Amino acid sequence: MKSEHELSATADLANLDSTERLLGAAAYLTFVPAILFLLIPPVKSRRFARFHSWQSILFALSAGIFALALKLVFVVLSILPLIGFLVAWLSLGVGFLAIVVLWAVLVAKAAQGRSYELPLIGPLAVRLAELDSLR
Repeated sequence: MKSEHELSATADLANLDSTERLLGAAAYLTFVPAILFLLIPPVKSRRFARFHSWQSILFALSAGIFALALKLVFVVLSILPLIGFLVAWLSLGVGFLAIVVLWAVLVAKAAQGRSYELPLIGPLAVRLAELDSLR
């Protein structure tokens, strides 16, 4: 027997058309479509597209900050003798692989019609999407 949360999630998936799913997935291509989706009135009125647009913008900002932190770690580890340079390259590769995999998951979830919230930036994206609906 399905819980109330699962039933509401199933109902939400049934209500989303292919346009909503496409807009949600396209918001993650770069931050440019996400910003455009927040400015175009017909798209701005769709809650699903607003949420994914905000989450895409916040994800791009946090991925940029993470990339800068990875570069700093790379510089620090490269100074260490012997194994430091190898660990630096490994940390850089794993970090960027994590960003790419997370991005692919976000695109796939949006294309499936699911509002997958990231742990730290997801709730902020929800609040920003709700604020946009009040305007």
